[in-house]
Formats: sequence, C-alpha cells, structure tokens
Amino acid sequence: TDNQKMKLAAIEAMWHTEEAPAGLSIFGIPDMESQTTAFEVKIPYVLGLISTRSLTGEVAGINDLVLKADERIRAGILAYDALERLKANRTDVAAREAFERNKAHLGYAMLLKRQIPDPRTANDAQILQAARDTIPNVPVMFWLFRLMAGLGFLFIGFFALAFYCSSTCQFEKRWFLKLAVVMIPLPWIAIEFGWLLAEIGRQPWAVEGVLPTFLGASSLTVGQVWTTIAGFTALYSALAVIEVRLMLSSIRKGPVEHAPEPEKDTAFGGGFAPMPAE
Repeated sequence: TDNQKMKLAAIEAMWHTEEAPAGLSIFGIPDMESQTTAFEVKIPYVLGLISTRSLTGEVAGINDLVLKADERIRAGILAYDALERLKANRTDVAAREAFERNKAHLGYAMLLKRQIPDPRTANDAQILQAARDTIPNVPVMFWLFRLMAGLGFLFIGFFALAFYCSSTCQFEKRWFLKLAVVMIPLPWIAIEFGWLLAEIGRQPWAVEGVLPTFLGASSLTVGQVWTTIAGFTALYSALAVIEVRLMLSSIRKGPVEHAPEPEKDTAFGGGFAPMPAE
C-alpha cells in the first residue's frame, strides 16, 4: 500500500476507497467504462488486514488515486517550468526554489508528453486524461491475479493429495499419475501470469512516478529493431547448428578405447630393472 497503490486497487477492481478495513474480492466482472464491478463477491476485512496489517489502515480506491495523480501532474508542471527556466538561467534562485518544492512530481508532468510536446500548455481536459492514463487495464489485472492465486491453491491441494497417496501407498494409481503429468506445466503458467500482472500493473510507468513507459522506449526505428532481432537470431541459430553437429559427430565416433599401460616393475624401487653383474 506504500508503493504502486494503483496496482493494488486495479487488482481488486476497487473503484472507490472503502471504509477500513477493506474487503477482499473473490469474484466479479469489472467494467472500466462504468467503473463498476458486477456480481462482486467479497470477504469482509481481509484486504485491509493483509495489505496494511491493521484494522485502521486505508486502501485507496482507483478514483481517489486519479484525483491525487491530477494534483501531482499540476505540481509537476510547476517543476517542469522551473527546470526550463533553470536551463535558460542557472542563477535563477526563484526557479531553483520552485523546482526543489515540486521536483518529486516532475514525472507526472511528463505523462502529458503523450498528448502535447510542452506540458506547460496543457489544459484541464488534457491533465485529467493524463491522470486517467495512470489506471492500468483493470479487468486484465483482476483476472490475472485470481488465476495466479487459484493455481497457487491448486498446488497446495495437489501436494496434500500427493502426501495422502504417499502415506497410503497409492502412488501407482493411474489417475494420480495422469494428474501429476497435467500439473507439470502449471507452475510455469502461474509464473507467466505473475509476470504479466507485474508488467501490466506498473503501466504507464517504466520507473514508478518518474519515467513514463513511452518516454523510456528506445529511439531506434522499427527497421533497426527488426534488423537487430534478425541478426541475433541468425547468429545464435548458427551457433546452435554448429553445436549440434559437433555433438552428433562425437556421438557417432563413440567412446575412445585406451590400451592399458604396461605395469612397471617396482620390485627394486622406482621401476628400474637391476643392472647385470660383471
């Protein structure tokens, strides 16, 4: 609840700040247009206890976070203006003071660059749109988390079943073996769900509150990117072909047989034969 508050609100499809402690959503169908969650099923108090570890900690809702983003964008515009003035005159004391007061919000002003080149020229509608851009895709976030968490509970259940089968000597049951095979790819799928959750949830930020994603992207052209990808693909494909051919060649030759070395006569020490008597 201290960092990436919008991500937590989106995961829970919490449009409005609830009275502490907030409830945990188990099921629902979020709608970003109407900003509602249909057929919502909640467990009271659980989210507040998990996220704040208290009965009084507040979990901010999406709309309240948008209002805070609006305020930070306006403060960021002041920081941006002060920075531009400092570029023109490094000795401008008033500009330096204004920048120091608002520099923590500069990244929010940069969100406006998606719409206009100079954030200082933004109107209220553009500022509001930039504030709304801080909302990630709520339905995707909502379901990715529940699928990931659902797989986690499935793994717990499977291990409990495996423990029971082990205790009762039923490991060779065909249905259990088939189930175990089906379970093999699921941890990787859960990991991918978690990765998507992290990456989609931090949008529109490459660095939270500092650098928007669209400003952190490479300046390379599409052609340059494809050329780079094609070059690396060709290089590593060639290395893979060479490696496989070398391995197959060694396999065809088979193991090398070495003739045993003759045993040395150590009866007189050092392996030397005795000198003949004269």
